[in-house]
Amino acid sequence: MRKLAAIMFTDIVGYTALMGDDEPKALQLLQHNRELLKPIIEQFRGEWLKEMGDGTLSSFASAVEAVNCALAIQHVLKDDPDLQLRIGIHVGDVVFEGGDVFGDGVNVASRIEPLAEPGGVCVSDRVYEDIKNKPGIEAASLGEKKLKGVDHPVKVYAVTEIRAPLAMQTRATLQLLGRRWWTWAGAAAVMAVIGLVIWSGGIAEKHAPVWEPILGPKSIAVLPFANLSDSKEDEDFSDGVTDDIITHLAKIGDLKVISRTSAMLYKDSPKSLQVIAEELGVSNVLEGTVRRHGNRVRITSQLIDARTDAHLWAETYDRELTDIFAIQSGVAQQIAAALKAKLSTDERQRIEKRPTESTEAYHFYLRGQYFWNRRTTEDLFRAIGYFEQAIEADSSYAQAYVGLADCYIWLAHYEIPPKQAFPIARRALARALEIDNGSAGAYVSLAHILNEHEWDWANAESAFQRAIELKPNYAEAHRLYGWYFIHIGQLDKAIAEMERALELDPLSYLINTNMAYPYSLLGQFSQAFEYLQKTLELNPDYPLAYMTLGENYRRAGRHGEAVEAHEKAVALDKGNVLYLSYLGYTYGVAGHREKALAILRELHEMSKEKYVSPWAMAMPYIGLGELDQALDWLDKAYVEGDLLIAWLKVFPEFDPLRSDPRFADLLRRMKFPE
Repeated sequence: MRKLAAIMFTDIVGYTALMGDDEPKALQLLQHNRELLKPIIEQFRGEWLKEMGDGTLSSFASAVEAVNCALAIQHVLKDDPDLQLRIGIHVGDVVFEGGDVFGDGVNVASRIEPLAEPGGVCVSDRVYEDIKNKPGIEAASLGEKKLKGVDHPVKVYAVTEIRAPLAMQTRATLQLLGRRWWTWAGAAAVMAVIGLVIWSGGIAEKHAPVWEPILGPKSIAVLPFANLSDSKEDEDFSDGVTDDIITHLAKIGDLKVISRTSAMLYKDSPKSLQVIAEELGVSNVLEGTVRRHGNRVRITSQLIDARTDAHLWAETYDRELTDIFAIQSGVAQQIAAALKAKLSTDERQRIEKRPTESTEAYHFYLRGQYFWNRRTTEDLFRAIGYFEQAIEADSSYAQAYVGLADCYIWLAHYEIPPKQAFPIARRALARALEIDNGSAGAYVSLAHILNEHEWDWANAESAFQRAIELKPNYAEAHRLYGWYFIHIGQLDKAIAEMERALELDPLSYLINTNMAYPYSLLGQFSQAFEYLQKTLELNPDYPLAYMTLGENYRRAGRHGEAVEAHEKAVALDKGNVLYLSYLGYTYGVAGHREKALAILRELHEMSKEKYVSPWAMAMPYIGLGELDQALDWLDKAYVEGDLLIAWLKVFPEFDPLRSDPRFADLLRRMKFPE
């Protein structure tokens, strides 16, 4: 079996010499190394492949997981005078055959490992590309190296700075153990420490599979500003102030800023700031109040170090409503200064840029954003009305055009034929970028269309990269960029982008659910289940999680559980075309032919009243084995620009169709990159 994997190779420093001088001690050291590494590797979802003398070989689904695991190992060993490791990591093709493993990933990792300093980690350029923007991980280039058995030079990087929260806890653990050689209980104690770092605050504590190498002093969550206005109708205004401050801060690349979705879950929360900060994985919290009266607004804000409860900065603004943008910009810049974050000239200019001169347009925009965030069909149409009013009040309001486009993009998934929705969205985005070529939101929405509707892969990637350059802390940009990599079959890059999205929006139901997709497609079902379990702990009634859970069960061959999960999704969101479609497919492959046919009849009836995606029609036919019918509908999906057809290359559900020339022609016409 061949697959792409991140390979980690470890080697004990000075083992050969020790073996010659003191063989019993060397063998004891080898056992200690094995007992230490195995549980840590498992904690990071790695697979222990084999030992080669004093070396170990492990594989991981992503470079990020492999590097995080390596950093955890080296931190745990930092105070151990007898056991030092060199670690090398590479991502490449790996072949599993006859109980052994070999291939490019293994060879390069083993050749990179000797280049590391004792206690150090060296990685290939392929790994570096995936970790270079991760907070807390800094690497220095060692230049190109000619490696034995590798026919081309490889750029090698050494991790040179690791600001990790594990150091103090690890030392305390070692002191508690009180002896040099660890038993399994000792290793378990260290794993408990790592587990606390992985997920604090009691949410999905034992299931969260992503380790953050750093909390970081330059990390912040903006909590929902309290509405102190006399009218509760001003709630959208106070929420809008919160959103805009988050948006400004998200443009600063030297900060880690938690996204709106996760921050808003703490509206009116009784939890302490320390607990909230721990749950969100940040060191600092901004909280405040908004009072609006007539044409004046009073905003108070204070920045708090949640670890010490120290007040780092506070300010009260009592201004005319026309000064609202100056207030928001000022708050963002004051926070950057208080946290000693680097602020480039371009970032400062983007923060200071006023989106509109019309307070009326801003009011309509905030109402539109309020309904957009609710995401129901009815609310999306209401949001469209408000965004259109904002544009009428100020035809040069770029954000209002982006909001309008986003509504039509979302509706094209379920309610409006793509051929109708996307031209409207395209025109709105063109106007937005004409007004403001630095709009990260416009680039993300454009990339979404290029990726899922027009299948213009190269330009989609460029648009995603531009959006992230403009707004590094934009979780939605990273999430959708992850989708892009899934569509073209680069699952390791998809995992890296989605992990970044999750770091920025850790309590997002959508992102936690989406994290399951690449693992499910890789056949790594246990990892997918972990993310879905976390989602359902956050929201037990989230239908998309049940739909995704059903896909995972089905691909794992557990058809009975798959049916139950899909039925639950349909029950939670009656009339959802996609959920019905997947239930019909699962009924078909599970042998429930009459139930699958009943779903098909229901979809056909629904199509007389509303838009039904051709992709959704195709799925039950595939489950029933009626492949010609399925291909007819998939061809129609291509003609209509159905967003879901972007999955054509990677969905294993299409395997029965892959030998058909019509299917091959569909793939050719979509011009997927190799």
